[in-house]
Amino acid sequence: MQDATEVQQFNLPDKLLPFIWRYLRNKKRYLLGFFIVAVVWAIEMSLSPYLLKVIIDAVVQYSQNQAKLIAAILIPAILYVSMSIIMNINFRLYDYINLRLNPEIKAAVNKDMFVYLMHHSHRFFQNNFSGSLARKIFDMASYIDQLIGIFNEWFYPRILAMVISSVTLFVVVKPIFGIILFIWAISFVLLSFLAAKQSENLARLNSEAAAKLGGVLSDSIINIMSVKLFANIPDEVAYVDQYIDRLVESDRKLQWTNLKFNCIQGVGITILIGSMLAALIYGSTRGWVSPGDFALVLMLSISFLISVHAIGKQMLNFSKVVGICNQSLSFIRVPHEVVDAPDAGPLKVTQGEIKFQDVSFQYPNNSPLFNNLNLTIKPGEKVGLVGYSGGGKSTFIKLILRLMDTQAGTIFIDGQDIKKIKKSSLRKQIATIPQEADLFHRTIMENIRFAKLAASDEEVIEAAKKAKCHEFITELPEKYQSLVGERGIKLSGGQKQRIAIARAFLKKAPLLLLDEATSSLDSITERYIQESLHHVMMNTTTIVIAHRLSTLKDMDRILVFVSGKIVEDGSLGSLLENKASHFYKLWQMQAEGFIPSISE
Repeated sequence: MQDATEVQQFNLPDKLLPFIWRYLRNKKRYLLGFFIVAVVWAIEMSLSPYLLKVIIDAVVQYSQNQAKLIAAILIPAILYVSMSIIMNINFRLYDYINLRLNPEIKAAVNKDMFVYLMHHSHRFFQNNFSGSLARKIFDMASYIDQLIGIFNEWFYPRILAMVISSVTLFVVVKPIFGIILFIWAISFVLLSFLAAKQSENLARLNSEAAAKLGGVLSDSIINIMSVKLFANIPDEVAYVDQYIDRLVESDRKLQWTNLKFNCIQGVGITILIGSMLAALIYGSTRGWVSPGDFALVLMLSISFLISVHAIGKQMLNFSKVVGICNQSLSFIRVPHEVVDAPDAGPLKVTQGEIKFQDVSFQYPNNSPLFNNLNLTIKPGEKVGLVGYSGGGKSTFIKLILRLMDTQAGTIFIDGQDIKKIKKSSLRKQIATIPQEADLFHRTIMENIRFAKLAASDEEVIEAAKKAKCHEFITELPEKYQSLVGERGIKLSGGQKQRIAIARAFLKKAPLLLLDEATSSLDSITERYIQESLHHVMMNTTTIVIAHRLSTLKDMDRILVFVSGKIVEDGSLGSLLENKASHFYKLWQMQAEGFIPSISE
């Protein structure tokens, strides 16, 4: 049975139209409402000028007979005035539909894109700016209602109005007027479409430039302490300025394209008005154009011009929004690297045995790191990993957590292939204390409880006491309700690390992975923490990456990694007996002060 706290992983359409349709396909009553609004609006666009024509012709015809004049214009006049009431109701209906529809869609887009993003691999997040990724979600949620609104408000209602207007002029006045209006409209819309396609490509580049700038700005702000400590504010401003210049350049190209199209639009408007006036004057001299026809043709042409001119502008705006939204879908187009198998089930840890069987792994564009690695860690065994940087220690742990997947071979936990179990179930059974603790800009209580969301305040405080962080927490003004700042910036490195250790105590998982959990602590606090960790490691299969070799004194077994190979495997005592071993050399280097002291 799926954990109630687990969010179901799913795939999203990576094309814009299918993506939008995902959120509209079950909203057909709203789409019907949009269509009704469009039909009413399109009819009104021709009906109001037609009613005015009828009134003007009646005034001209019955100007000497007041009774007939009133009879002739009464109903058209009432209808003409009523149209404003009808249109007000019509547009309020449109507003109401948007009020109901848009918040739902924005909320769904935010959630769905966030869930999809969260299922990307650890490596994906290493290769992308967090600020840029957040901006993409924000852009899509912000602009999707504009995409829907532009289409429902500007495109098909105006096209419907174009057809009705052309037919009205063709039938009511003379065919020539309907033909002129229709041909002009088709030409104008095609020209707008071509301009919009060109604008869409530029808008996508502009959106990418904006996203990169957002990522660079976020990166600089997150690393503000480094910027200040190295007195590099002018250089950092110059670095950011490069991305600002790229954004300005792409924005100018987009605006220049729009400017050229607006000039063409102006010429097109002049052509239509000139053609209609010429036809009206010619028809008037021949006696087949009435004063009311003048009013109908000119009013309809002007209304139509305003409408179609708006279509042109909205096409450019539409192309810009499409470009932004297409850019927002860029991380949707990247398939998830680490996925659950279709028949994946929960992990059942009965003993805690971890087994690597013929495991091979390499990073992209690098030589293989692990090649047919075979290793068994017994239930309850405490294993230390040591070696030089790049030897494969952190990768070893990441593969167990399925932050990355092996290219070949299998990793088993109690005989279960971890590729055949749910990632969430796997990670719930493993408590991990990283070398650098990641904290949310939330309260200390929330940060510790993140390891076990259902934990009570008392359980959280008990875990904090075991991790030796209760003392410093209670000295803070807000105690456990103190906000830690972005990435825990308000706390020291040791304080953050102790909160990470408190999470492990609270989680009480059968498997424990530590990446030098005490590296940020002073010697006295480290001794206390080591005592506490000794308790949490009891009856737990534990793997410890050790940079301070003194942390290995409680280990049953030590693995020495060199370039992805386990070159030595044994207890602390047996490895120190071999004076030619890699481990003995590391021990000697540390004892001589080349790497941190092991005096304790």
